[in-house]
Amino acid sequence: MIVDGAFTLQGPRGVVWDLLHDPDVLVKTLPGGERLIRGADDTYEGVMRVGVGPVTAAEFSVTVKLRDKVPPERLHMDVDGKGGIGFTRGTAAVELVEQAGGATLMKYRAELLVGGRIAAVGQRLLDAAARHMTRLGLEALNRELQRRLAGGGAP
Repeated sequence: MIVDGAFTLQGPRGVVWDLLHDPDVLVKTLPGGERLIRGADDTYEGVMRVGVGPVTAAEFSVTVKLRDKVPPERLHMDVDGKGGIGFTRGTAAVELVEQAGGATLMKYRAELLVGGRIAAVGQRLLDAAARHMTRLGLEALNRELQRRLAGGGAP
Protein backbone atom coordinates (compact mmCIF):
# COMPACT_ATOMS: atom_id res chain seq x y z
CA MET A 1 0.00 0.00 0.00
CA ILE A 2 1.28 3.47 -0.87
CA VAL A 3 0.24 6.58 1.04
CA ASP A 4 1.55 9.82 -0.39
CA GLY A 5 0.66 13.47 -0.50
CA ALA A 6 1.51 16.91 0.76
CA PHE A 7 0.33 19.03 3.68
CA THR A 8 1.04 22.67 4.52
CA LEU A 9 2.04 23.33 8.12
CA GLN A 10 1.67 26.90 9.30
CA GLY A 11 5.11 27.47 10.74
CA PRO A 12 8.83 27.59 9.92
CA ARG A 13 10.62 24.51 8.67
CA GLY A 14 13.12 24.42 11.56
CA VAL A 15 10.35 24.29 14.16
CA VAL A 16 8.51 21.59 12.19
CA TRP A 17 11.76 19.58 12.01
CA ASP A 18 12.19 19.80 15.78
CA LEU A 19 8.60 18.70 16.39
CA LEU A 20 9.13 15.65 14.19
CA HIS A 21 11.79 14.50 16.67
CA ASP A 22 9.78 15.11 19.87
CA PRO A 23 8.07 11.92 21.11
CA ASP A 24 5.60 13.95 23.20
CA VAL A 25 4.43 15.64 19.99
CA LEU A 26 4.59 12.55 17.79
CA VAL A 27 2.36 10.49 20.09
CA LYS A 28 -0.32 13.18 19.68
CA THR A 29 -0.10 12.80 15.90
CA LEU A 30 -0.67 9.03 15.96
CA PRO A 31 -4.43 8.36 15.97
CA GLY A 32 -4.87 5.99 18.88
CA GLY A 33 -1.35 6.77 20.13
CA GLU A 34 -0.93 5.90 23.79
CA ARG A 35 2.82 6.00 24.38
CA LEU A 36 5.97 6.84 22.44
CA ILE A 37 9.48 6.78 23.90
CA ARG A 38 12.68 7.87 22.19
CA GLY A 39 15.48 5.36 22.44
CA ALA A 40 19.00 5.37 21.13
CA ASP A 41 19.96 6.12 17.53
CA ASP A 42 16.74 7.96 16.55
CA THR A 43 14.56 4.95 17.35
CA TYR A 44 11.10 5.44 18.84
CA GLU A 45 9.00 2.72 20.45
CA GLY A 46 5.38 2.99 21.40
CA VAL A 47 1.88 1.66 21.67
CA MET A 48 -1.24 2.64 19.75
CA ARG A 49 -4.77 1.31 19.30
CA VAL A 50 -5.90 0.74 15.73
CA GLY A 51 -9.18 -0.44 14.27
CA VAL A 52 -10.29 -0.60 10.64
CA GLY A 53 -13.87 -1.24 9.55
CA PRO A 54 -15.25 -4.35 11.24
CA VAL A 55 -11.90 -5.14 12.89
CA THR A 56 -12.16 -3.59 16.34
CA ALA A 57 -9.44 -1.50 17.90
CA ALA A 58 -6.48 -3.55 19.02
CA GLU A 59 -3.19 -2.65 20.63
CA PHE A 60 -0.16 -2.43 18.37
CA SER A 61 3.46 -2.10 19.42
CA VAL A 62 5.20 0.31 17.05
CA THR A 63 8.88 0.92 16.32
CA VAL A 64 9.99 3.84 14.15
CA LYS A 65 13.62 4.33 13.13
CA LEU A 66 14.69 7.64 11.57
CA ARG A 67 17.52 7.51 9.04
CA ASP A 68 19.14 9.40 6.17
CA LYS A 69 18.42 12.70 7.89
CA VAL A 70 19.33 15.99 6.22
CA PRO A 71 18.24 18.65 8.75
CA PRO A 72 15.87 20.43 8.30
CA GLU A 73 15.05 19.20 4.79
CA ARG A 74 14.29 15.49 4.74
CA LEU A 75 14.39 12.13 6.47
CA HIS A 76 13.37 8.53 6.00
CA MET A 77 11.56 6.30 8.47
CA ASP A 78 11.43 2.55 8.88
CA VAL A 79 8.16 1.49 10.53
CA ASP A 80 7.34 -1.84 12.16
CA GLY A 81 4.04 -2.46 13.95
CA LYS A 82 2.71 -5.66 15.48
CA GLY A 83 -0.55 -6.46 17.19
CA GLY A 84 -3.10 -9.16 17.83
CA ILE A 85 -4.90 -8.40 14.56
CA GLY A 86 -1.91 -8.17 12.26
CA PHE A 87 1.19 -6.24 11.36
CA THR A 88 2.47 -3.38 9.26
CA ARG A 89 5.98 -2.86 7.93
CA GLY A 90 7.36 -0.26 5.62
CA THR A 91 9.30 2.87 4.89
CA ALA A 92 8.40 6.51 4.55
CA ALA A 93 10.15 9.53 3.07
CA VAL A 94 9.43 13.03 4.36
CA GLU A 95 10.55 16.26 2.74
CA LEU A 96 10.08 19.72 4.26
CA VAL A 97 9.98 22.67 1.85
CA GLU A 98 9.98 26.29 3.00
CA GLN A 99 7.03 28.28 1.69
CA ALA A 100 6.36 32.00 1.39
CA GLY A 101 4.96 33.57 4.53
CA GLY A 102 6.78 31.23 6.90
CA ALA A 103 4.82 28.05 6.17
CA THR A 104 6.29 24.61 5.51
CA LEU A 105 5.11 22.17 2.87
CA MET A 106 5.52 18.56 3.99
CA LYS A 107 5.72 16.05 1.15
CA TYR A 108 5.47 12.40 2.17
CA ARG A 109 5.42 8.96 0.62
CA ALA A 110 5.05 5.73 2.56
CA GLU A 111 5.20 2.20 1.22
CA LEU A 112 3.57 -0.17 3.68
CA LEU A 113 2.87 -3.87 3.83
CA VAL A 114 -0.14 -4.83 5.97
CA GLY A 115 -0.86 -8.42 6.96
CA GLY A 116 -2.91 -10.56 9.28
CA ARG A 117 -6.59 -10.21 10.12
CA ILE A 118 -6.49 -6.45 9.59
CA ALA A 119 -5.56 -7.02 5.93
CA ALA A 120 -8.74 -9.07 5.47
CA VAL A 121 -10.88 -5.90 5.48
CA GLY A 122 -9.80 -5.21 1.90
CA GLN A 123 -7.41 -2.90 0.14
CA ARG A 124 -9.87 -0.05 -0.48
CA LEU A 125 -10.87 0.14 3.19
CA LEU A 126 -7.21 -0.04 4.27
CA ASP A 127 -6.27 2.74 1.81
CA ALA A 128 -9.10 4.96 3.04
CA ALA A 129 -8.22 4.31 6.69
CA ALA A 130 -4.52 5.03 6.09
CA ARG A 131 -5.28 8.32 4.32
CA HIS A 132 -7.73 9.32 7.06
CA MET A 133 -5.24 8.50 9.83
CA THR A 134 -2.50 10.42 7.98
CA ARG A 135 -4.71 13.50 7.63
CA LEU A 136 -5.69 13.35 11.31
CA GLY A 137 -2.03 13.04 12.31
CA LEU A 138 -0.93 15.99 10.17
CA GLU A 139 -3.76 18.15 11.46
CA ALA A 140 -2.73 17.26 15.04
CA LEU A 141 0.89 18.15 14.21
CA ASN A 142 -0.24 21.51 12.82
CA ARG A 143 -2.32 22.22 15.97
CA GLU A 144 0.69 21.46 18.17
CA LEU A 145 2.88 23.66 15.96
CA GLN A 146 0.41 26.53 16.36
CA ARG A 147 0.30 25.99 20.12
CA ARG A 148 4.09 26.12 20.34
CA LEU A 149 4.35 29.21 18.15
CA ALA A 150 1.72 30.96 20.25
CA GLY A 151 3.91 30.47 23.32
CA GLY A 152 2.38 27.25 24.61
CA GLY A 153 5.89 25.78 25.01
CA ALA A 154 6.67 22.15 25.47
CA PRO A 155 3.97 19.74 26.70
